Amino acid sequence: MKAKSVLPFAKGEGDVRKYQFALAMLCTALACMPAVAQDSSQQTWPTPYMGAADMPLETLPNGARVTAETARYFNLPANSPDRASYDSEMVLKVADGIWTLALPSIVNVHVVEGPEGLIVYDTGDSLKEGEAFYRLLRKATNAPIRAIIYSHEHYAHGTRAFVDGEAARGNRQIKIVSNTGLNLEMMRTRGAYALYPEVAPVLAARALQQFNTYLPEKGPDAGFKNSIKPGVDGFMPVDTPVVDGQKLNLAGLDVHFRTSGIETDSLFQVMAWIPAKKALLNNIVWGWFPNIYSVRGGGYRDPLLWRHAVDEIAALQPEILLSTHSSSLAGRDQIAKRLSDYRDAFSFVLDQTLKGILMGQGPDELRYSVKLPPRLREAPILIQNYGEIAHMPPRIYSAIFGQFDGDAANLNQLHPTEEARRMVEAMGGGSAVAKRISRAIKGGDYLWACKLADYLLRVNDSGPNRQLKAACLREMGYRTLATNSRSWYLSQARALEGKTALLKVAPVPAASIVSSPGDYVDYFRIRINAERSADTDELLVLRFGPDQVFGLNIHRGLADFVADPAHGKRDADVIVEMSPQTWAAIYNNRADAAALLDQGAIRVTKGTDTSARRLFALFDPIYDWAGDSALKAMAPR
Repeated sequence: MKAKSVLPFAKGEGDVRKYQFALAMLCTALACMPAVAQDSSQQTWPTPYMGAADMPLETLPNGARVTAETARYFNLPANSPDRASYDSEMVLKVADGIWTLALPSIVNVHVVEGPEGLIVYDTGDSLKEGEAFYRLLRKATNAPIRAIIYSHEHYAHGTRAFVDGEAARGNRQIKIVSNTGLNLEMMRTRGAYALYPEVAPVLAARALQQFNTYLPEKGPDAGFKNSIKPGVDGFMPVDTPVVDGQKLNLAGLDVHFRTSGIETDSLFQVMAWIPAKKALLNNIVWGWFPNIYSVRGGGYRDPLLWRHAVDEIAALQPEILLSTHSSSLAGRDQIAKRLSDYRDAFSFVLDQTLKGILMGQGPDELRYSVKLPPRLREAPILIQNYGEIAHMPPRIYSAIFGQFDGDAANLNQLHPTEEARRMVEAMGGGSAVAKRISRAIKGGDYLWACKLADYLLRVNDSGPNRQLKAACLREMGYRTLATNSRSWYLSQARALEGKTALLKVAPVPAASIVSSPGDYVDYFRIRINAERSADTDELLVLRFGPDQVFGLNIHRGLADFVADPAHGKRDADVIVEMSPQTWAAIYNNRADAAALLDQGAIRVTKGTDTSARRLFALFDPIYDWAGDSALKAMAPR
């Protein structure tokens, strides 16, 4: 006879076992907790932004104020074994028939010569940068280009310079090779990948703050490394797409491609292996600790996938390693050491983050507890002069748990302005907080000073309060090793001082909208004003040509995209015709639909002009060209 359960809620043996398992897990967790609470009142957590008043600073040749560690690295010779990336213009002969082209840029261009000509890997950030890279290429070799390979979407913007340069030499036989999805991604986001492409313009704007765009070329705030300067786009579409495992003969060389299982900062990667040269071209191994999390935003960068990609490279045992962001290497042993360090870094940060989570740490504790051990911290390939490891464990945490840190007090939050008002009141008012900020800055507690300054500025957006926040941001910018962080700190400090204006949302290139107007009709739906459209139930159809007809079904506070109105569930209430160029102007709020109706640039073919005006007016503008200083600076004069 079975013993009767003494658990009032247990209905059978299965429930008892579940309870016993849960109890065992709880007991294990309790056993791991300290028996006596630790006194953390005097504990400190090291960071370069606290107690940093006496940190020595140095000046680079362009006047940039930086840490001594930054200056030491910047001044290393290009061929130093302690350097893993380039900072100046040069042509490096890596091996016979293989060159790396470097600029004061974030990207390298690699050139491999085959029996029939050249293979070029990446082309730069802009047409201007592409022109500079092409000039360097012609210093290295006179051979014709036969193929251009894009590693991914970020550095495919200088291609026009290469193609035009070759056309002037009579060479028009160039294949453009990359991932099968790259053209579509470029058309939709121009390389600023977003989980939801509707907000790609925000990611593009954030990237400007991350890559020195707003910093001067000379002076204490100057940018000096990992810069991206916006310019005319020289992208040319892929005409030879490749899939994982495909082999092509390019310039007389067999090239093997990997496109799957190697996703790092992009879903559209291409890794190229050239067996005859034992050369591997990739965007996997960067010249610094890689951004598992990029603070500009983007998709989750799974460290396990990145580690797997490193293993894929190691399995090939390359003798030449050519990477988008890092110094080029020749020699199997050197490459194996670099790959080993790089792989271990992913494992260490991931595993220590997961261990910290098991020990009860939340995202803000993890940013202090996960530190590289000396052997990895001292590896040149893992220097933190791009991003900061402190930013990465919280991103892993959020990928697992989302935004809630497990503390019930944080389950709901005060509005930031309400919290700021109450905090300022609790500290004795604005004058008292301003004095605290000044003391913190004087003592080198810049992180704390900026926290207080943010509260104060939300309550009182005055010139003196802006100066306080700018002061602590600037000091942190000077003291960080990471160029991404430096750019964010100094860009916002300069904006607070009125020295620059920061874009919040970047306008979409008109060419992108014109090439795919239907996508941008879809993205336009999110601009619906829920209150003004609460009682509306109508279908607006936009016609850009016989094969480009799309709809927005506006119904009670929502706008749903209709890809094929002719076969939809309802008839159109209003149909308008316009050119894709006109739609681009409306999308970027460069023109008002009502005015365009008056001018005849929009023609109503069903319904009335009044109805069309009313429906367009239900969508809120995103770009304030009259009031936004950053947008006004972009407007043609």
